Amino acid sequence: MTNKRIISAILGILVVAFVTNARVLQAQVTQFSDLNYPYSVQYQQLEEGQKVAYVDIGEGEAIILIHGLGSYIPAWKRTIPALTEKYRVIALDLPGFGKSTKDVDAYSISFFAKTVADLQDSLGIEKATWAGHSMGSQIALRAALDYPDKISKLVLLAPAGFETFTEQEGAMMRNFVTPRSIKATPDSLIRQTFRATFFDFPKEAQFMIEDRVAIRSAENFDGYARAYAESVQAMLDGPVFEELSDIDKQALIIFGKQDMLIPNRQFHGNLSTEKVAESGHKQLPNSQLKMIDKAGHFVHFEQPEIVNTEILNFLNSK
Repeated sequence: MTNKRIISAILGILVVAFVTNARVLQAQVTQFSDLNYPYSVQYQQLEEGQKVAYVDIGEGEAIILIHGLGSYIPAWKRTIPALTEKYRVIALDLPGFGKSTKDVDAYSISFFAKTVADLQDSLGIEKATWAGHSMGSQIALRAALDYPDKISKLVLLAPAGFETFTEQEGAMMRNFVTPRSIKATPDSLIRQTFRATFFDFPKEAQFMIEDRVAIRSAENFDGYARAYAESVQAMLDGPVFEELSDIDKQALIIFGKQDMLIPNRQFHGNLSTEKVAESGHKQLPNSQLKMIDKAGHFVHFEQPEIVNTEILNFLNSK
């Protein structure tokens, strides 16, 4: 395998979209705060020092939305409206991404899980459903193990953590996904990678490409690049698959049938998305699995009506 193909594959692993329903940012942003969000953003200073951007919309039982690698709050723009009709929706920018702080000492899945739990506590929410996409699902699963009393149910969208990697595969990822490689990624590879997150790339998703290119000039893009690279390492260093059987929460697992990122085809060409999905489903004792046709890794953006209906049915069930 050539270095170019490896880099292309690695940057595609669990990457999720930068999507916004605002106008396309013209070429550059000078601050991450310049990014247009479709909702009014609030900020919370947590005990460990991180400043977290979040939105808090709707009333009722709480559901917390946790984005994936490299993403941010607007990635949920096709999910939030359906949920806020009956539920209180909290969506946050994880530290290192979006409008949240980027001066974290070290990133780990446990750190992210604690950040979300601390935000939940700061908002006076005793228990909530945690919904994650990709890396966000691995964070939610970690929290279900570490903070079970804070979580009522789990919604896992194209979850990371079901697919496992050998030490050699992990070493290759660490070597190729570095802050330097993130900063040096050419526009052509950015566009190719984001398009690979969909079965049929919709025109609405063009915003994610434009925003990812635009933030290259943001003041703390170095912090974003470090967060991205260290988050890949965090997923490798914080596996959850062997512990899934210890989670007793009701869990809804949703995968797009045409997910081209899970499994990683370069490392695990013998696997299929359905095999990975089934392996996690079997490990989670109280889970149900839905495979959605004509959808890629960004399943909730590409097939929002189907996915939102599945989520609402799951939340409304006893």
